[in-house]
Amino acid sequence: MDFLPPTLKKLKAFDELLHKEGFSLDEGIGLQWADSSIAYDQTPYDVLPFMSPGVDGIHVGLLTDFGKVTDLEEAFVVCVHPMEAPDSLKLLARNSKEFVDFLYSDRHLMMLYNFMMIESAEQYQAMVDESDKNYEESPELAEARNQVLTMMKEYMGCERIENVYDYVEDVAASRRRQIVLPTNDGIGVALLNKTDADLPIYKVSEDDDINLDEAKAFFASAPLESKLAFIRDAQYANLIDNQTPLKGFIMSELKKMGMDGEVERLKSLDW
Repeated sequence: MDFLPPTLKKLKAFDELLHKEGFSLDEGIGLQWADSSIAYDQTPYDVLPFMSPGVDGIHVGLLTDFGKVTDLEEAFVVCVHPMEAPDSLKLLARNSKEFVDFLYSDRHLMMLYNFMMIESAEQYQAMVDESDKNYEESPELAEARNQVLTMMKEYMGCERIENVYDYVEDVAASRRRQIVLPTNDGIGVALLNKTDADLPIYKVSEDDDINLDEAKAFFASAPLESKLAFIRDAQYANLIDNQTPLKGFIMSELKKMGMDGEVERLKSLDW
């Protein structure tokens, strides 16, 4: 967890303070600290996991854009639901500070848990209201949550996000303005090299295996962004695994691009 940016390090220090007071972030908002060992095949190789609710492999991590984001304080925060593939990814916050505000504002972690089924602000609020009723029947849980949130606001300087659903939609729009190539997972590829040239796309389908010779020919001439879009789409289609030589090829290409961290994370997915 050495990679944590200052805001998340402060949040971790706050959690340690809570433990001394007989509370915890897990007890108050339902999240615990996690590391790369929680990653699944659906976890993008350029995402650094750091927290989890502790169920169904769900986790959140920092999007490094294959190492382009050197100040992780400004990295997007991504939520991964491995059991919901292919609809397993969602951008939750533009940066760590806003992620802390999101946690303070997203009652019951409703958006974090249920983003794949929430289609409007009204639906989100209805689900929150229903969970509020359940909390009324558990006064001890409600008291612990309120206590932790009150302390969190004071310690972290949290600001309330009035409309969580609209905020998450704005996060997605912010990301779309960054990307030069869309990808099927919704994350896309940000501009890495300054170029005005058209960026070729290798169309990947989950219904068809990738011809390795064709992939090698594509990588031989494709610009960096196109290669990374291929990798995102191939991962999203669940085509990079130990049963195919494509995994070894992708690892070798990532290494050529100097992306050693991504190589190690892909290598670690040897279940």
